[in-house]
Amino acid sequence: MNAPRAPIAFADVPPGANNHARLFFFGAVLAWLAPALRKAGSPDALFAHHPFLQDYLDQIDRPELEGLALETCWHAWHEATDAWAGAQTGLPIRRLQTALMLDDAAIGLVFQIGLIEDDPRFAALAADLQDGAARPAWGWLAACHPTLEPDAVRERLQALLNAGLLHAEQQGPRAAWTLSVPLAVWDALCARRVEDTTLRLRPREAAQPLAALCVPDAASAPWPLALRGLPGSGRMTLAAALAAQSGRACLSMRATAATTTSELASARCIALLSDAALILDARRQLPESLALVAPLADICLLPLAGGELPPQVTVIRITPPGPQARAAMLQRAWRAAGHGDSPDALAAPHRLPAGIWQRLITRALTQAEPTRALAAMLAGRSDATLAALAEALPGSGDWAELALPPRAADEMRWLELRCRQRERLAEGVGHALAAGLTAGVRALFKGPSGTGKTAAARILAAQLGKPAFRVDLARTVSKYIGETEANLARIFEAAEAIDAVLLLDEGDALMAGRTGVSNANDRYANLETNFLLQAVERFHGILLVTTNSAERIDSAFLRRIDVTIDFPAPDAAVRERILAIHLPRDHAVPQAVLSRFAARCAFAGGQWRNVVLHAALLALEAGSPIDAAALEAAIRREYRKSGQVCPLREEGET
Repeated sequence: MNAPRAPIAFADVPPGANNHARLFFFGAVLAWLAPALRKAGSPDALFAHHPFLQDYLDQIDRPELEGLALETCWHAWHEATDAWAGAQTGLPIRRLQTALMLDDAAIGLVFQIGLIEDDPRFAALAADLQDGAARPAWGWLAACHPTLEPDAVRERLQALLNAGLLHAEQQGPRAAWTLSVPLAVWDALCARRVEDTTLRLRPREAAQPLAALCVPDAASAPWPLALRGLPGSGRMTLAAALAAQSGRACLSMRATAATTTSELASARCIALLSDAALILDARRQLPESLALVAPLADICLLPLAGGELPPQVTVIRITPPGPQARAAMLQRAWRAAGHGDSPDALAAPHRLPAGIWQRLITRALTQAEPTRALAAMLAGRSDATLAALAEALPGSGDWAELALPPRAADEMRWLELRCRQRERLAEGVGHALAAGLTAGVRALFKGPSGTGKTAAARILAAQLGKPAFRVDLARTVSKYIGETEANLARIFEAAEAIDAVLLLDEGDALMAGRTGVSNANDRYANLETNFLLQAVERFHGILLVTTNSAERIDSAFLRRIDVTIDFPAPDAAVRERILAIHLPRDHAVPQAVLSRFAARCAFAGGQWRNVVLHAALLALEAGSPIDAAALEAAIRREYRKSGQVCPLREEGET
């Protein structure tokens, strides 16, 4: 009677993730050998046609395997691998198996399919065994497994597909589907560095302490999470801190509009192998399948608005810190840098996300005069997205530059006060009123073209120390469905993130009253109007809307406007003030002539600007100050441009 054969033991194999993967790899080689040998008929014929297999057998060589059938070898190898791994903790493949409830046979299938990525000679072997297919096919794997029945193999293959460990070329019947392992998943399985531009692994040690981030309820919120916030609000920083609190690193995946559940499932496998929390970074672009892919990630990073989420995802909104918190950040940084009193007054007017505020403070402290540098940075801050979709207005101006009727001038100063106190206003009213107040301020400037609406917006921003951006809504409307909404969403988010004054010019282009739906154009026009209405409601910055057709604006928009200011066509007194503002101090026009021109010529402010510019050109050419003749010539030219009769000519004046 023969003595029982000793089981395989891998006592000579050092512990570690690399060797665990290597043992599965060689187990996969054994799985290939059985069908290869059956087709070749003999070992000599097999090794003559595929000599590389002999090299692998030499590496696998174990005395305990001598005389065993290949099927038995495969089973004994996996039993030994399981025993070797059982004495170790923290093996990535074991962590993956536990989370996804996969047995060794399932992992063996992954390696059997994936080893082609490391050795393309297996592709030639696959083509030989499958009549041309260079990758293992679903039906062939089910029929040729060393120990499992076909149904058991198919069950595991489906589980692996669902888990994102496999990818299938789904052409023809399922039996003909060819299978592969995504390259990033394969590298992670083999304990190698993952090279994928859409993925980034941040070590746990690099995360900030969660307690230092002061985000309420974040630590105790159930996962999966969605962190909604403005650009610069610290969503990634918070995600990394939450991952570190759970004892894990942070693997972020950049989302695109076409991100699929299978891609995110593959990333989840890589996260499990890396002992990391999976972060879906959709801050810049929401996947069309957000409701499906969001639950697959541990944490989603999202903009403040957009994209529906299923109920199992816990939403945490990260709002900008209040004035006191901003001042505290400023004081801490100033003390740490060894400076004197911090310029706390700069913290109150600027409602910025914590990340942007901290970066500005850090940059200012590198300058010789940090207080002055911080003020300049706050006034001149910009955003690449906003700069691409809107026009930056000059960052200077004073109310003395603007000639308005007394009532409009008073309203502009009241609007400035409202903007300065927008975060504190709720403190001065009753609870019922305070509940509906936000930091947003919405104003409507209505009046004919050239009456100073854009200039007023520019000067208001300069007085507040904020950048200003102008959006021409008439040009923003796109013929492509959904593009207008996407552009507006980016504009509103970027403007709020840098606390800019946002000017929507020609507001009636999208704010016009909604109509009955008689065709597809009406339907999409109403959708755009509804979207803009929601965006205005959510915007917590300073929004100015100009229009020369206020009667066209939907009443729903008007109800949301905090301040409405009329910019009427200027009367003679205002026109004279406009001329005085635009003309240089050394002009040579008699006051009586200025008064006569202002009384006779009913130009708006923009037209008077053109008049003075042309008069200045004439004066420069003549080498003299602007005189009455130059100003009159410029007035006549402006009337010719508009196709109107000059009243000076009608009066017979020279």
